[in-house]
Amino acid sequence: MASLIESSAKSLCRSCKTSRLHTKLFSSSATAMVGPESPNYIDIPRIIQPYPPQKRKVKGVLPVPREIFPRRRPDKPTKSYIDAATPEPSSNEPKVEKDHPFFEKLEWKRRMAEVRRQNLREGLVELYQRKQKEEAQMLARSRARQAQQKVVLNQPPREDERLTTASVPSGISLAKTPFLSDPNAKNRHERSVANHLVRQEWKSEERMDAIHTLYMNARDFITTEQQLDAEIERVFPTENNPDWANDQRDGDNVWNLGPPPTVGSLMHRKNDEHSKFNLIQDRTRKIAEALTGGKI
Repeated sequence: MASLIESSAKSLCRSCKTSRLHTKLFSSSATAMVGPESPNYIDIPRIIQPYPPQKRKVKGVLPVPREIFPRRRPDKPTKSYIDAATPEPSSNEPKVEKDHPFFEKLEWKRRMAEVRRQNLREGLVELYQRKQKEEAQMLARSRARQAQQKVVLNQPPREDERLTTASVPSGISLAKTPFLSDPNAKNRHERSVANHLVRQEWKSEERMDAIHTLYMNARDFITTEQQLDAEIERVFPTENNPDWANDQRDGDNVWNLGPPPTVGSLMHRKNDEHSKFNLIQDRTRKIAEALTGGKI
């Protein structure tokens, strides 16, 4: 027992291992063996139980392993693929004579090629066998886990739970279905059917209006090369464009119409007589379209 106490005291105080010629005047005084820049300058007692081992931090990130047998290549573990990946040489005879200076080097390369072919063949076969084994083990564990879950879910309650559970009358107990019946389900169904019919009728009217609009706008469609040439000649004439002409100049330049409108001019255009006339025309056309039921 005395030896155990002595060994514990020695493990707690590292300063006991230093020379006894130097006495410590204070509890925080430095020993003669270490300097003030050392973390052992102030002696701190430590516990007898060692610290838990820490995992060594490894720098870097391991790459994601490549899928050797992907689903898009089911032919990789077959013999045809292995034979195509490791073709045999056309001839096993040496390409040079034995007294040639590169004979030994070529023979070494030939042996290394044979070793690589053999390793690739064995590696593909063994890796495929290991993959099948791992998949079988994974499937067995999954099925066992599912079976265990099924047993746990379908097992009856324990006897102590059944005897200590509060009784619930059948009138207020929950039904087997996860939802309660709605007394107004029939009315809601009839209302939903009526709303669906209204939406379908509205969609039919919108479709007919779109078809009629397409028919009215088809008058201006360009369908032939002659129409395209005539439209290009009208919009971009070579000599004179009457749409670009004014009182002083001919229609040879689009700038005869003046500069482009600014934001301020567009904001105050509603006060112009011409703008008011265009607005009245647009409103009249919309009223006529609403009365006739189609585009004009």
